[in-house]
Amino acid sequence: MALQSLDIRDFRNIQNASLTFSSGLNLVTGTNAAGKTSLLEAIYCLGRVRSFRTAIVDEPVRYGQAAYRLVGRVSREGGRSVPVGIERQAGGLKVHLDGRPIRRLSDLAGSFPVQVMSGDTDTILEGGPRYRRQSIDWALFHVEHPYREYWQRYSRALRQRNAALRARVSFEQVRAWDAELLETGEQIDRLRKQYFESLQPKLQETLVDLLPGVTVSLSYQSGWPAGLGLAGSLAEALERDRIRGFTQHGVHRADFRILANGRSARSHCSRGQQKALTVGFMLAQIGLQQERDVALGAFLLDDFASELDEAHQERVLHALRDLQAQVFVTAIEGIRTDRSVWQDTKRFHVEHGEIQEVL
Repeated sequence: MALQSLDIRDFRNIQNASLTFSSGLNLVTGTNAAGKTSLLEAIYCLGRVRSFRTAIVDEPVRYGQAAYRLVGRVSREGGRSVPVGIERQAGGLKVHLDGRPIRRLSDLAGSFPVQVMSGDTDTILEGGPRYRRQSIDWALFHVEHPYREYWQRYSRALRQRNAALRARVSFEQVRAWDAELLETGEQIDRLRKQYFESLQPKLQETLVDLLPGVTVSLSYQSGWPAGLGLAGSLAEALERDRIRGFTQHGVHRADFRILANGRSARSHCSRGQQKALTVGFMLAQIGLQQERDVALGAFLLDDFASELDEAHQERVLHALRDLQAQVFVTAIEGIRTDRSVWQDTKRFHVEHGEIQEVL
């Protein structure tokens, strides 16, 4: 799966652009503030329907305009091309996939998987628990087909239980939602644990070259006290939940830590090691997708030269080439890698929001 083309209108400083891409390496150059990151942000929005730079949904709309519009074409197996369209305006969002409107954004999962590494993004180390949960949920949407249904059912039950808690209805009415939380929450927890078991060796294998001599492990926390289980935790915390107005225990409070040689990677790894580990985690997720015959989508590397030294840049690009992922790389002047080893490459130059393919 790859992004074949993208039409952009009124996104950040990009007024209009109509681009076709390589299924391999796409190199985007330009000075600072030219619009390189805006292009990657538009690609990311097409796959995730949100920005990696801001939580303010209307912020990417070009100044003075009412809305931005993105229309891409994504290749599928058998050579089929599927259109994906997004229009965001103040207080409203329209999403179309293959000519049909999408009402639940989770239904878009799998249409165009996309990962990003950028100085503007949170990471699995620096971001909070919510970010780390999203990184795992996103992966499981693609590799475990039942996961999306469990996640949707759990989210609905959680919203209803929290509404009942805030309304201070009887305990019996609150507990009416516990059965659905238990059934779906325990399935989500099971699938997450299985995913981490599969991801652990893949992560260590990926980091052999990126972090030589470092043993990496993953520590997953379900979101409730281990000794009580989910059912016991919901029952034990019911009165406190009612006072606070929300459910304190469940898979929506899960988290995980990355340990390097048995210690917290965030506390004990250098900045360079943390960057390499973050990229390695993404590469491991992509490698696991490939093993399970899941379409890979795109990998976005923003301001690549400043994020990683040359040796790590070369290792990352070689790993992505071996995975046969579609790659978008931004840099001020270019990158020092042998582009001839890629089956297909394109280069673009951005200046004042104008994007031109370099032939």
